[in-house]
Amino acid sequence: MKKLIVAVLLAAGLSGFAQEASKKGGAEKMLLKMTTELSLTADQQAAIKPIVEEQAALKKDSKENPDHADANKQKGKELSKKIKGLLTPAQLEIQKANSEKAKAERKSDKKEGE
Repeated sequence: MKKLIVAVLLAAGLSGFAQEASKKGGAEKMLLKMTTELSLTADQQAAIKPIVEEQAALKKDSKENPDHADANKQKGKELSKKIKGLLTPAQLEIQKANSEKAKAERKSDKKEGE
């Protein structure tokens, strides 16, 4: 019985944490996703967090000010290079595979929508 109560409390706590992370926006979501998929270390998380936050700010600015989109896209590419510089070769391979998978899914979604 005690184990069941502990399991329920733990599950409730984790779901509350996940909801809180999703409310924080794109930067927190992306960092959480990268941490999960790439098994980022605490040091990597700390180094990547400000970069991801800056990327999210650029994305938001591009939506609000379409005339900034080209400049923001270039800055975003530079920030992506910084992130890649912080990853191990194994993490880079995982990221590349995930990126290719996402591109393929977007392509198939577009074809189905036509």
